[in-house]
Amino acid sequence: MIRFYLYIFTVFISIFLVPNLRSDSVDFYDLPKLVGEKSYELKLKEMEIERKKVDIDSKNLRYLPSVNLEHSPFFESLRGDGYNRKGWSTSLNLNWNFQDQGNTVLTNLILELEYERLLLEYRALYQKELFDQAFQYAETLKLLAFYDYDFSNESDADKQFQTVQKLYKQGIESYLVTQNSKVDYFFYKYNAIKSRLDQQKSQSIFRRKFLLKDVSLKEIPERDYKILPLESTLSEYEKNLTDLNFDIILTINQVKILEVQKLVRFNELWVPDFFVNVYNQSNRESFSGLSGTWANSMEVYDYSRNDFSRYARSSDTDFNVGGNFGFRFPLFNRWLSKNEFDKSKIEIKLAKSQSQFLRENTGLYLFELVQQHNNLVELYDISRESKRIAEENYQIMEKAYKTGSASIIELQTVDRRLRDVMRNEIQNRYDLIQLRLQIGLLLGDTMKFLNN
Repeated sequence: MIRFYLYIFTVFISIFLVPNLRSDSVDFYDLPKLVGEKSYELKLKEMEIERKKVDIDSKNLRYLPSVNLEHSPFFESLRGDGYNRKGWSTSLNLNWNFQDQGNTVLTNLILELEYERLLLEYRALYQKELFDQAFQYAETLKLLAFYDYDFSNESDADKQFQTVQKLYKQGIESYLVTQNSKVDYFFYKYNAIKSRLDQQKSQSIFRRKFLLKDVSLKEIPERDYKILPLESTLSEYEKNLTDLNFDIILTINQVKILEVQKLVRFNELWVPDFFVNVYNQSNRESFSGLSGTWANSMEVYDYSRNDFSRYARSSDTDFNVGGNFGFRFPLFNRWLSKNEFDKSKIEIKLAKSQSQFLRENTGLYLFELVQQHNNLVELYDISRESKRIAEENYQIMEKAYKTGSASIIELQTVDRRLRDVMRNEIQNRYDLIQLRLQIGLLLGDTMKFLNN
């Protein structure tokens, strides 16, 4: 009977609810590939990694000295002297600041650690996205199965109400029994509508994540899940949490970054600012007109012709080549550097404390999840055995009804009880799948425990 209702429900959905939409069929074990291709958050993280990669590729440029080229033409009219002055000045300066060079080494190391962090964040985000979608996949299948049973209960409750109502009119059943049957019908009708709404919401979340207009989810193959030995499981994974759990790995990476930043503060505090500057300057000037005044003028000497000329151009290019070096010792700013250095030491202590707390907290969480898992395995085994017994009871009651030794109401009551037991089995089964996903996420591989 249940399979018949499921078939009717599937046909109804495919024909009447989504006749114009193409259904995308999704398999549970294809989710890792689907998440990698469809996740918008992962694409954003990929672009962030590419941007950081540009900084990494150009890190060696930061070791080059500071080089400045300056070219400055000028014009000057000296009216009182009666002539004009013009020319140009070009200078090339090359400067090394050795404190900055030391910071560059540390800054590039921070860049590499930040790039490593982004790669870790990408892997962590991938596992989180995979967990969210796998969890939602299982949740949707569970709610779809619930809707099937609630729909069946509503249908049977309606039949029972109609039967009791006929018996009441014949004077066989009381008014109270009739009203109770009517209450049962509306109770199951309410559950069916709510169940339909719940599964629609769950499926909508899954579709919108992957931008699918409609989706058909394939059933997750049913299999036996064994109890995880508590002691051996914890001993196997607890000691490796710093290599498995991405939250802990990221805190360790943050400690490394803070330790390098502390070295930068130390460098600014204690390493003197030693600099070397090499320069090359060239200047050229030209003069035109008369020097002096109009009343007492004197022609400008033209060096290019070795005589005087009213409109002469005269200039030699001057070259200056040199260099300097020295030390800079900050005075008042040094106290600010000391404050930053002291704060960096405190930040490292805080980050290490948070990392250690997270490791211990994660170990405790793993212990609790394994306990919950083992309890769920026991519940799942009990619910499957209850289902087997309920199916046998239904078959016995069905034979009794056909031979006239049981009423239709008794048969329908046993049928609904069977569906309640099957509902419990479905609840336990998908709860177990979701819990195994959670344990896998905690240990850095969401799908790890679904095949064990």
